[in-house]
Amino acid sequence: MNTGASTRTRAGRLQLVTRLELAHHAGDLLHSKEEALERERARLGGHAARAEADWREQCEQAAARLAMARTLGASDEITELIGTNAGPATVTPRWQTSMGIVYPGSVECSPGPTPTLSSTAALGPAIEAYRRALDAAATTAATTAAVDRLDAELAATRRRRRAIEERLSPRLERQLDELDLHLDELDREEALRVHVATELKEANRPC
Repeated sequence: MNTGASTRTRAGRLQLVTRLELAHHAGDLLHSKEEALERERARLGGHAARAEADWREQCEQAAARLAMARTLGASDEITELIGTNAGPATVTPRWQTSMGIVYPGSVECSPGPTPTLSSTAALGPAIEAYRRALDAAATTAATTAAVDRLDAELAATRRRRRAIEERLSPRLERQLDELDLHLDELDREEALRVHVATELKEANRPC
């Protein structure tokens, strides 16, 4: 028997067992992370759905108030206001980090200065309604972006877990089984060698 080769083989087995334990531990950690991400996804998904529903409601209210203002004679002033090109609104996200994911937790929306309008008192409520709709749109965009980022991380985590559980761990287990069979064979060969040597020694002993 090649003792050096056997020693290297047993050292390789120890390394293989260590790698397999690490793979199982990594799989457990990823499974826990996946469950946590799924809970957070459910929470953010509900928040995003409510934000979108609010955005649609605010848009409907704003459109209704604008229609009322036009009915009351504000069409010309509204057309003039649109032509002034006052500039876009600004949206500033407030970023937060959870489980290694950076996503917008909330947003600050600035629609710009309120124009001076005088054709009808109905324009003021219409402007405020559109401001609320703009805030709701920004919130919807932020929550949707958060859900998208979380979905991407969840998918990546699931892929890594499956790669470990369905490919890496089974491969290491097969290698360990094959190595154990090889070691068993070496042990049997060594036992047979010792047995034969003992019998020869006994046979050659003087009577």
